[in-house]
Amino acid sequence: MKRKCIILSSVMGMGILLLTGCGRDAAGRQGETGAVSDTSEEEDSTEGMKTDFAALSGESREQAESDAGQTEPGQREDTEQEEKVEQSESEIEMEDTPKEAPQLPETGSRITDFVPEGWELWDSVELDFNEDGIPDYVGVLQAVLADEDKDQTFQPEYPRILFAAASDGTAGYCLDFQDGNVVRTRDEGGVFGDPYLPLTAERTSFTIHTYGGSAWRWSEDYTYTYREGDWWLASSEETYGYGDYVTDYVKNDWEKGVGIRKVRSSDWGPMEENFEQIENGDWDSVGYDLEYEVPLDEQMTLEQAGKRWWLAPKRVTDWEVKETVFAADVNIAADKVRPPEEAFSDYCDEDCMLYTFCVDSDKGESACYLAMYGWQDKVLSVLAEGDTAIEDAKLYDGKIYYVSEIVENVTYPSAVTGNEKIEQKEETVGVRLNRMEPDGSGKEVIFEYRYPEAASGVMEDFIPYLSLLYEISGGEIVVEVYLGAEPSKPHPFYRMKADGSGQERIGQVPE
Repeated sequence: MKRKCIILSSVMGMGILLLTGCGRDAAGRQGETGAVSDTSEEEDSTEGMKTDFAALSGESREQAESDAGQTEPGQREDTEQEEKVEQSESEIEMEDTPKEAPQLPETGSRITDFVPEGWELWDSVELDFNEDGIPDYVGVLQAVLADEDKDQTFQPEYPRILFAAASDGTAGYCLDFQDGNVVRTRDEGGVFGDPYLPLTAERTSFTIHTYGGSAWRWSEDYTYTYREGDWWLASSEETYGYGDYVTDYVKNDWEKGVGIRKVRSSDWGPMEENFEQIENGDWDSVGYDLEYEVPLDEQMTLEQAGKRWWLAPKRVTDWEVKETVFAADVNIAADKVRPPEEAFSDYCDEDCMLYTFCVDSDKGESACYLAMYGWQDKVLSVLAEGDTAIEDAKLYDGKIYYVSEIVENVTYPSAVTGNEKIEQKEETVGVRLNRMEPDGSGKEVIFEYRYPEAASGVMEDFIPYLSLLYEISGGEIVVEVYLGAEPSKPHPFYRMKADGSGQERIGQVPE
């Protein structure tokens, strides 16, 4: 999974975590709710995985070291995490305002009859999904523009259209569906370029394949199967890592309702140790730091999966706001609210989009907000306000979840700062997972992590970059507390019920 930016985003439901091969209770069980401060190590089962090290040798490794960067002591930032976010945002930048895709013809005698003027059949596969013994087709269309010399130019303001044409039992075909959400466009692959890979098909199923990024790369494979007159997301597989070295692996079997998660440390120190082992041929020892299974929520149709994809808002052509409403405890002028079309989506589904934004006041102070935009009623609701960052909002089972920071004054002695005087600075000393009702009422903290050394009063080092990453599915939440890119500070993982009760620590990365 693509932690922090896409996770994996996306689309990537998680729930009850079970350590693979572990027949005991997870250590570190917490109370029903409350603060967590845990730095103990825990043994986790791992599984070896062979990777292609060729892309990580020689000049590539030198470039990797440059990409990893060097952070001065005391800087509360994480280079690799920031690169993920920058890549995520750059992948979805569009040069022009999105345009709505045309409606495809309802019938045709061959697959090319479903291609509108100004479009081309970019890819197609043959399969018999309606099982009548006659070949059917699934294809991908993209918009092109021909100049006077008949040279074609890609039009990035249009999405790529996924469609299916089913045989009608005679010599013709009927349009089965069309969807403009589920296929990435040429501009959504990052520095790597067009992420699209050819479709594959087998019996009544087809798979969409993509691969992109830059130094840090990702892959996505989504398989849809035809059943009882509709297309369903049957399985998905996603990877994220440096080159071909996978640090996050997500596999979902939606028909069985089970997901697999595997995580390796993405900090440069542990990664470099593994590179050396691979060079020496020691493949078996290069396992994952943490592996677990998760139960998935209900299986989604292709249409639902497309609308819940994190890139779906980039296809929206109508952002009309008919009304703006504010939760009782939110204080912001209407003209200061960032409109949804200018925001980076935290979450989207068939009904709404959630996003967060910050606003600077005339006095230089900053406040952060969480907003929800409804697709049907066109109502924009500003639901939460804070003087620290609000991030990673999600809607699950009628509740909105979001992350906030705990900021306090921290005292740094001269031994840490290198200065003669003792310094006090406002620092992020912890992170919280909050939830509330969709109208902004009933706000509550369901998980809290405080950096242990911040409570001691005497800091022996600077507080590392802190963030909270979480996924929710099957009535369960999985939380990772990210503690900067330092191998000496492992990132603990916790699981709990959707209301924050039953917290238990399930492992850490690196192990």
